[in-house]
Amino acid sequence: MSLAVRAPAGDVIAQVGDHARLWTLAPGELSNLENARMPILAEGKPWADLDIAFPPATPQTLAGWLRDPFVEGISLISLLGFVVFQLYLRRVLRYLDPNSAVPERVRTAFDTLSEAVLVLDPDGNVMLVNRAFRSLREDVKDDIVGTPVANMAWLLSSLPPEAELPWQAAVRENRALLGRRLHVDLPDGRRRELVMNCSPISDGTGRVRGCLASFDDVTELHERTERLRVALDELSASQREIERKNEELTIQATRDPLTGCLNRRALMQEAEQRVRAAHAGGESLSCIMCDIDHFKSINDQFGHASGDVVIQAAVKSLSRGMRLGDLLGRYGGEEFCLLLPNTSIRQALEVAERLRAEVESHVGAALRQPARPRVTMSFGAAEWSAVVPGPVELIDFADQALYRSKQNGRNRVTAWTPTAVATEPA
Repeated sequence: MSLAVRAPAGDVIAQVGDHARLWTLAPGELSNLENARMPILAEGKPWADLDIAFPPATPQTLAGWLRDPFVEGISLISLLGFVVFQLYLRRVLRYLDPNSAVPERVRTAFDTLSEAVLVLDPDGNVMLVNRAFRSLREDVKDDIVGTPVANMAWLLSSLPPEAELPWQAAVRENRALLGRRLHVDLPDGRRRELVMNCSPISDGTGRVRGCLASFDDVTELHERTERLRVALDELSASQREIERKNEELTIQATRDPLTGCLNRRALMQEAEQRVRAAHAGGESLSCIMCDIDHFKSINDQFGHASGDVVIQAAVKSLSRGMRLGDLLGRYGGEEFCLLLPNTSIRQALEVAERLRAEVESHVGAALRQPARPRVTMSFGAAEWSAVVPGPVELIDFADQALYRSKQNGRNRVTAWTPTAVATEPA
């Protein structure tokens, strides 16, 4: 590349070529493949040095390396090897095609299953699907085998948001995961209800080689269940309506329509039960009969509508003085009967007196008339005992005491006794 004659002091005496750029050897440094130094002697003594610069032994640029014979040989051999490998691999892959690897009888057996079946390898690639799985959606293609299951966005979107997919968990834990419910939206807007089960596939050594996922279409069952639920709701509503109607009928059959208290028939049925209970338990039971005084004159003076108002007001006054468990019934037109369990005749007289004062103070005010009448009631009380055969006789004895109150001037309380009828002054 260049030559130079250099004096011992280092000065260049003569040179050929761009020696200053090509010469890189330092003074005293040994020669190398690119720079060689040879001494020149005169009469056996050093006179000067001959510096010779050779081209580099290895390429210094990419283009130089590419033109290097050794590199060109290696590249040619690599290219020929790659072409041969591709031809060989292409021939081998024809035998490793998943569709070809699975025998036809296996695919036929899977296609006979009514459940949709999806077989995956440990990496989540589809190895086998049956006809039922392809029929889940119209956009499931036949060439799905060999593709990642992640490409089926409709399937992933139907799963609940979890950190790990069910088939991945089944492979990792080597156990079956059952009963995962899915909602698959179809392109036409309909929705399918599926139940997914994932089971790991193991070889003879227990190593997990994949996962089998089955999908049971329960859409029709869900729809039938929903229709059954609606029918049951309608039946329950009908049953509640029937119960309500029965309650209304019971009220109509046992209650007085004007006052809402028990009618005479229901009162007598309840009275028989109370008498039997008192007899069985050895408890006291008292009956109070009461009647609105001069009620006909109220009807004649103010009209029957006002008479109804007086009857309703009287029932309200009587109800305010009753305990839980006491019975109040309309015995006749303006006559009422009260049954008081666990009540002696003395207590019954106190109750009757309190009710008499309540009626006298408030019932007349119920009539919105300029001249309000003074409304009073007469009371008769009797206590059940061994000499009283039954409820009819008990009510009759209380009614006799009421009749005596009427005879003695009304607006008073009278008690019945076996020997005589005592009167409490008003």
